[in-house]
Amino acid sequence: MLRALLTIAVLLLAPAAAAQPPPGVTEAGVDRAALAAALRDLCGRDVALLGEADHGDGRTVAFKSALVRALVTRCGFNAVFFEASFYDFLEYRRQAQRGQAVSPDQIAAAIGGIWRYDEEMVPLIPFLWQRSLTGGLILGGLDDQLGSFGAFYANDAMPAELAGYLAGDRRAECGELLRRRIHSDFGRRYAAADRARIQTCLAEIRVAVGAGAADRATREQVLALLASFERAVGRDLTDFATYPRERDRSMYLNFRWLADRLPRRSRIIVWAATSHVAKDASATRDFAGGWNFGAYVHQAYGRRAFALGFSAYSGAHYWSRNEPNQALAVAPPEALEARALAGSGRDTLYLDAARLAQLGPLPGAAFMHQPATVRWNDVLDGLVVFRAERPTQRIGPAH
Repeated sequence: MLRALLTIAVLLLAPAAAAQPPPGVTEAGVDRAALAAALRDLCGRDVALLGEADHGDGRTVAFKSALVRALVTRCGFNAVFFEASFYDFLEYRRQAQRGQAVSPDQIAAAIGGIWRYDEEMVPLIPFLWQRSLTGGLILGGLDDQLGSFGAFYANDAMPAELAGYLAGDRRAECGELLRRRIHSDFGRRYAAADRARIQTCLAEIRVAVGAGAADRATREQVLALLASFERAVGRDLTDFATYPRERDRSMYLNFRWLADRLPRRSRIIVWAATSHVAKDASATRDFAGGWNFGAYVHQAYGRRAFALGFSAYSGAHYWSRNEPNQALAVAPPEALEARALAGSGRDTLYLDAARLAQLGPLPGAAFMHQPATVRWNDVLDGLVVFRAERPTQRIGPAH
């Protein structure tokens, strides 16, 4: 399927390539000066946290895609972790370690519907695939959420594998319970009793894995899958205030598990939303009462981690296939985006930490395109500001 998507992308991009991009802009429309400035700040760090104001921001995805390639090829980063399925990315790696054929389609499926169908993302996927085969690039997912559309492993093969450690009737019973939870297939309101039954199955599987795993590496991997599954189910039926904070804590635990198994002196790129990667996301509703993923990372890595955000003075972004693209409110004169672009003819600007500190506390829309007044240097280490954002160009099913 990805081959067809790549063919479409090539056809869509061909006229622009033939006409040559304007000076100072890459073929993907990324401002070279802003890209180079961000790269200078990121290149020497151990963890490059790449945010986005919201999913569906086309210029942001194009910029991040170009930045990932540059960080890998020019700065020596050797791991890329996505705000995406921990389960499917781990299975991709397990298959590669077993000598099985792995494909770009599997990477796309693991990335999931939020990004895999963005035209701006599609060219990055074969790069990640080729580098994972021949260049030592390690791919991973951080998210424990279940039921990702199009997942090649987690939706069906994973519950069968996990339940396969049980014997007798419990194998079939638990396999079906796990599958129903993944597919939200309870035919009625999911209840605390359902969650308790699933948790009992997971606990039984954990005991069985300890005795039945083929080797230490397999045992560690399966126990990591179980731990992520357990945390996801543990958040079921929790309130809206607790859920995002616990999800981000789980993302950090998955990050830690993956990072601890990388070669020494590895350097990691994280692709996620800004509300996850920011040093401090307490200005958002989701994290007003607790830490986000980026806060955990910055506590562990300090200045070796760098959080890059994105925002826009105006424009629009993609929402869903059932709703029109959403226009962004034009930034008022006192806003961060307006102040940054004032007096500049540039279409894209990169603001480093010193410039963010100089601007002081200002309203800005780097979180979900919603205004928040903060000291942005306390929130981010750098910020890319577009004069006008545009929606991602979708070439497949919408999320």
